[in-house]
Amino acid sequence: MVEVLLPRTGFYAESGGQVDDTGRIFGESWEIHVTGMRKPAAGVLVHIGTVVKGTPRVGEKATAEVDIDRRRDIMRNHTATHLLHAALHKVLGEHARQAGSLVAPEHLRFDFNHPQALTAEELAAVEAEVNRAIYADMPVTPRVKSREEAIAEGAMALFGEKYGETVRTITIGESHSYELCGGTHLDRTGVIGMFLITSEGSAAAGVRRIEAVTGRGAYARVRERFATLEEAAALLETPPDALPRKVDSVQRALADARKESAELRRKMSESRFLDQLADAPRVKGVPVLAALIPDSDPDTLRQLTDKFREKYPDGAIVLGTVKAGRPLVVAAVAEPLTKRGIHAGKLVQFVAKQLGGGGGGRPTFAQAGGKDASRLEEALASARTWIEEHLA
Repeated sequence: MVEVLLPRTGFYAESGGQVDDTGRIFGESWEIHVTGMRKPAAGVLVHIGTVVKGTPRVGEKATAEVDIDRRRDIMRNHTATHLLHAALHKVLGEHARQAGSLVAPEHLRFDFNHPQALTAEELAAVEAEVNRAIYADMPVTPRVKSREEAIAEGAMALFGEKYGETVRTITIGESHSYELCGGTHLDRTGVIGMFLITSEGSAAAGVRRIEAVTGRGAYARVRERFATLEEAAALLETPPDALPRKVDSVQRALADARKESAELRRKMSESRFLDQLADAPRVKGVPVLAALIPDSDPDTLRQLTDKFREKYPDGAIVLGTVKAGRPLVVAAVAEPLTKRGIHAGKLVQFVAKQLGGGGGGRPTFAQAGGKDASRLEEALASARTWIEEHLA
């Protein structure tokens, strides 16, 4: 790693949200790849990089060459940032003032004061307003003047920049945007090409953040989305224009299939339950059934306990299932058994504790939930032991 100081340079050092330039510095027999810049003192710019060829020496003649493609991408994003600021004022109001920014070659990020998230309609309006300004191909005019004059004319100061007595202003169009700015910009807005908002979210309390791409980045994003659209359309064997209708049709068909599958699983579970119900095991002469009912729900479990009580009015039953990834347990106890120490609420608490949960209910019926579904079968099996220990 080396640091190079030149008497003059066209490299831009990070300021006002715009990132450093990169590029190269070279002589007759040597070359340095410049990866960044720093400003150790006012008016002093130091190039940071790596020697990739030869041995540079102090005093030798050198040429500093900025990565022009990267610089142009940065310029597109910086000019677009000013257009975005103006668009937010128009769509949301003058309160939507800059609260931070990042201008990089790949994208731009803009923080602004606003109390709530933008609606889809507001985002679309902001994006459309910026693109209208791009297609208008307005001139971008830099001028140097006194700070007092610029402020008096209504120039907007950007967040994070420090200004001396003499400032540089950027005017877009006749009066579309007028801001104090020392960054690099295009000559005309049309060179931006395209502006796409990629995200909107919260940056801090009362501050929103928009990220966007322009130029080559916007084209790459559009090309990527088209490829995804075409791939999805091919998989669903439908033209891209008909994809929304096809997806809706597939979703409805899938929902119907899931309902049919769930109903089939429910019937299979009930069939297995009825097989068990035909000859329930006994504990000290009392019919006791503890069973796992896959893919069920609370109402179905209650209905199955009712079937058990119809066949065994003097028995106890504990049923379990997994709903949305979480275990659920119900217990029903015949009235005579409650007088012999079997309480449905205490029973489900015992089972649910093993599942990392809890619950309770009446002496004759109770329900509980848990967190660890992997232990449900083991916990249900332990219910028989609990009944045997507590049955007087």
